[in-house]
Amino acid sequence: MMCTNASEEFSDSKELTEKSDEFGELVIFEGSAKMEPSEALEDGLLADPDKCGMCGGPLVVSRMLHCLHSFCEECLDKKLVGEGGDAGSPEASIECPTCGHHTKVGMRKMAALPLDVTKTNISDVSNASSLHCTSCTAKELAKSRCNTCHNLLCNHCDSAHHYMRCFESHQVVALEDMRKDGVKITIHKPLECDIHHGENLIYYCNSCSSTACSECVKNEHKGAEHHVEGIADSEMRVRQEMKALLSESKNKIDELMKLSTGLDSSLQELANQRSTARDLINESYQSYKAILEKCRDEALAKLNELYHERELIIMKENDEVGKTIGNFEDARSYTSRLLEISTVPEIMYLRKTVADRLMELNNNTPKFNETFHVEFRTDFGAFETMVKEHFGDFRTEKSREPSPMTALTPLAITQPLTNGCNASITNSSPISLPTSMQSSFDGDVSGNMQNFALAQSPPLPQVNKAAAAASGMAGFSSIAEYNIAQLATLAETSNSAATSPTPPFNLADILTSDTAYKNLASLAKLGLNAAPTPNPNGTHTRSNKVSPMQIRNKFGQLGPNKGQFNSPHGFCLGLEEDIIVADTNNHRIQIFDKSGGFKFQFGTSGKDEGQLWYPRKVAVMRTTGKYVVCDRGNERSRMQIFTKNGHFLKKIAIRYIDIVAGLAVTGHGEIVAVDSVSPTVFIISESGELIRWFDCSDFMREPSDIAIHGKEFYVCDFKGHNVVVFSDEGHFLRRIGCESITNFPNGIDISDAGDVLIGDSHGNRFHVAVFSRDGSLISEFECPYVKVSRCCGLKITSEGYVVTLAKNNHHVLVLNTLYIL
Repeated sequence: MMCTNASEEFSDSKELTEKSDEFGELVIFEGSAKMEPSEALEDGLLADPDKCGMCGGPLVVSRMLHCLHSFCEECLDKKLVGEGGDAGSPEASIECPTCGHHTKVGMRKMAALPLDVTKTNISDVSNASSLHCTSCTAKELAKSRCNTCHNLLCNHCDSAHHYMRCFESHQVVALEDMRKDGVKITIHKPLECDIHHGENLIYYCNSCSSTACSECVKNEHKGAEHHVEGIADSEMRVRQEMKALLSESKNKIDELMKLSTGLDSSLQELANQRSTARDLINESYQSYKAILEKCRDEALAKLNELYHERELIIMKENDEVGKTIGNFEDARSYTSRLLEISTVPEIMYLRKTVADRLMELNNNTPKFNETFHVEFRTDFGAFETMVKEHFGDFRTEKSREPSPMTALTPLAITQPLTNGCNASITNSSPISLPTSMQSSFDGDVSGNMQNFALAQSPPLPQVNKAAAAASGMAGFSSIAEYNIAQLATLAETSNSAATSPTPPFNLADILTSDTAYKNLASLAKLGLNAAPTPNPNGTHTRSNKVSPMQIRNKFGQLGPNKGQFNSPHGFCLGLEEDIIVADTNNHRIQIFDKSGGFKFQFGTSGKDEGQLWYPRKVAVMRTTGKYVVCDRGNERSRMQIFTKNGHFLKKIAIRYIDIVAGLAVTGHGEIVAVDSVSPTVFIISESGELIRWFDCSDFMREPSDIAIHGKEFYVCDFKGHNVVVFSDEGHFLRRIGCESITNFPNGIDISDAGDVLIGDSHGNRFHVAVFSRDGSLISEFECPYVKVSRCCGLKITSEGYVVTLAKNNHHVLVLNTLYIL
């Protein structure tokens, strides 16, 4: 109702709205529908309505702070005095003891705080023997209660509530039913005006945002500038506003809950990163310790070499001295005897001979170097500084462009090459190991690598460049020269493997030989297909077009739940071509079908037998379906065997392996594992016996994956940018690929037809190069639709789909058929 200055409009308002019974005065708002306590509790608005949060006793004259927490007026007044607000400063405020929110009270002090009428104006009359109607003036016994307007109803009012349109939306409950159900029966006292004693608040001034009584409307809220209306008339609007605010606050709570969940996940991820970093720091220490031990052994070996060299010299000189002394003694003995027993004629006869011998000995006394010096010098200070500079460093979210919920960013570790070269290789990886130990697992190698020679590879054959120029063959690229050099060893009637570098040869001899045509044909196949071809402007382009691969399926994301991954390092295909993933940082193995559907998982976090501790590689025995899993355990590396259902069978001790870079199983059930730290291939029986092993360090720098085809082992050389092929006995056979085609290979598989597929993710794009077994490049493919940060492994399904694992992206990629197998 709109109110003006006419006092007659309000003259009967008190009579119409104020009711009285033995329980006190009540004010009735027709059609009001207040929120039930259960509704408020559901939204978390009511905590303890009867207790003071400061004194712990019942609330006495409950006052509400701005944060909606209520306390006794006396308790709040004491707190205000204790905080220095007793003087009534305009800036005086009270800090809520529950939430710490400050409520400004100023000069008015407690009067500035509203009474919590939800606690002080409601009376519980559940135990009253007789209740009277509060909806009319007849004061008849009440038979029911309206849950909408909170009035007790007599028979007449109950009938009115059931049949009159104005009460159509009201909910009426019989008092008898409420008592049977144990429901609390309450009545609401009317709100009195603080200014005009005895007057009830029945109006609301929208201009002043305050409630008012009839006298207030006639005086304080008088005038056209005051927009006054009856409280009942503003109910629907106010209720909608409050509900809108409630709805908005609930949405905010949902957002904060999601944020809290994200922060919890971030905290867990941070803990995982700390655990990973701690383990990798320890591994880095062990790696550097191994390098130091190697330096120590080399220094001791060099010391022994220097010692033996000088020992031989001294022994030889000592022998010469001994012989000279013997000659002197013989000459002197003979001369003394001659002087003692011989006559003068006899002495004169032998004088010249004896004198010549003595003079010869006296004048030719050998002179030897008596000074030998072997000293080991070291600069401890410089070494300490170098270790601190190159051991490793941390980068946090402040070190790069900000990203949401960012984890620890890559740690760059720079380490000099150990072959005497002064250049260095920078390896960036998430809390990575030193380059020599871990670069093929955690991060992309950057820097100018193309100028580095293979430290442990056989030297390339020497080409007679003069002969090449004379034959019109000058201007070959290095790979072309290498392929030409290899032609010297190509013999179609011999399939024997060369285990030593090709000897120097004369290019002109090849071009003028009977097999020149065949050699040039082989060159066209090897050089043009497998190597870039130079353009007149000096750039290089491939003769083969790089075809795009389509994503058939992609599944997985960062997380600990089923179907989620945390830095998975390896995978394989099962008997039914299921995808078995070594979920490294989640300490488990997960099995999926080819469409990405989760099947089951096994493994619990721990270092005991049957548990998994950062599993890196997994393989399947084709005859039995058993799983071979390599993880860390309590040692550098551990191998365990599980049934096809994931039940633990046995542990195989492989303390001789630092980090398993590749894992495979031969057709005979032999387990083949490759050590990336000291490039070595180990062949192990299912029972755990080490059958044989061979050192690959003379032919490659850092293994990253292995595939087996027949009796040939194909090992990816991550830093050598190619694949090295060995016989099952460890004899070097050949190389496949080159830096421009197979940059940092990290996955390999061989089709049933014998085609070799090599995968890499250099530059965050997944690239596959297909070669024939002799090393000829057949085709290249690339997936341009998704970035792949560090692929780990490559497998081909029976349909020709290519599967790879994106470790840093925490997902599995299944790509469309490359070609007909």
